[in-house]
Amino acid sequence: MMLSPYPLLIIYLVALTAAAQDVGERSDFGLMQRQINALELLANRARNSATGTDQVRYRFDYPRLTADLERVRRGISNYLSPPRAQPADLVELTGDYRAETPDSGPSHEHD
Repeated sequence: MMLSPYPLLIIYLVALTAAAQDVGERSDFGLMQRQINALELLANRARNSATGTDQVRYRFDYPRLTADLERVRRGISNYLSPPRAQPADLVELTGDYRAETPDSGPSHEHD
């Protein structure tokens, strides 16, 4: 009995579409990270050019903006390359590697 190639073709197309979405998503996240970098540069320039902030009632909180941008950047980075759990070594090492050598002479155990 010969199998129809169509189910395999459908599986291949679904996998190809998922891979394309992954590539597109990664590209979009890369663009977001570059835009965050640009926002930080603009915020630093605005902070450095700000004058007369002593006489205004409200001022822009640049440190909070910088912290929020860093938090978003870390979130994107963690999504793109999640931390891998380190393999757990559940066997405790003894640390004592000295072993007694067996007697080379005849055994007197049964005497």
